Amino acid sequence: MKTYQPKNAPSKWPFPARPARKQSASLSRGSMVADVCLVAVWGATIPGLMWLGAMGGF
Repeated sequence: MKTYQPKNAPSKWPFPARPARKQSASLSRGSMVADVCLVAVWGATIPGLMWLGAMGGF
């Protein structure tokens, strides 16, 4: 009976390794501001909807 031995398997088996990226990904200031705004809107939407539900008697 043959058992599974991870030392014989490739590191990301069955998927091939990704090629190395030469340039690191950097975010622009605009994308950072957009991310912060999306988080703020999402954070305000959930309590807002809960408040509307409570006011509506849901």
